[in-house]
Amino acid sequence: MSEERFQELEEKLAFFEMTNAELGDEIFRQKKEIDTLTKAHRKLLQRIESLQDTVDQGDQEEGERPPHY
Repeated sequence: MSEERFQELEEKLAFFEMTNAELGDEIFRQKKEIDTLTKAHRKLLQRIESLQDTVDQGDQEEGERPPHY
């Protein structure tokens, strides 16, 4: 194998290693973002459920006649 060919293979390997490291970093960043969004989504669902319960209780109370009727 010629020295020139060996150098080309080393350069390609270095490029692939660098690209692999960058992809690993990006995957880690995206995983953190997904975790953050998942937590926010759960909190929003809980908030919606809480608000729906409040509305449902208000609807039940509206059906009752006030004591002065």
